[in-house]
Amino acid sequence: MLRSMMLATVVAIIVAVVGTMGGLAVATPAKAAEGPWCALLNFGVDLSEDCQYRTLEDCRQTIIAGFRGFCNPNPRWQPVTAAPHRRRKG
Repeated sequence: MLRSMMLATVVAIIVAVVGTMGGLAVATPAKAAEGPWCALLNFGVDLSEDCQYRTLEDCRQTIIAGFRGFCNPNPRWQPVTAAPHRRRKG
């Protein structure tokens, strides 16, 4: 009984530390790494947003791999467009 309580406490501490670290890493993503899809990951009391996915399928693989959550379009994502090509006169 005591051993299972100690194990549960250690697991709870590890989950809390990993959840805090994950929240800090995801809270300020680099703009260059953002893609058009975000995975909203549920870590119990913490909901984290990971917006690095280029396709919906890439995002879904993260959710299916064991994280609880869902995928949403990234509201901040701006596609990079090429500048129009100007013709030279002459």
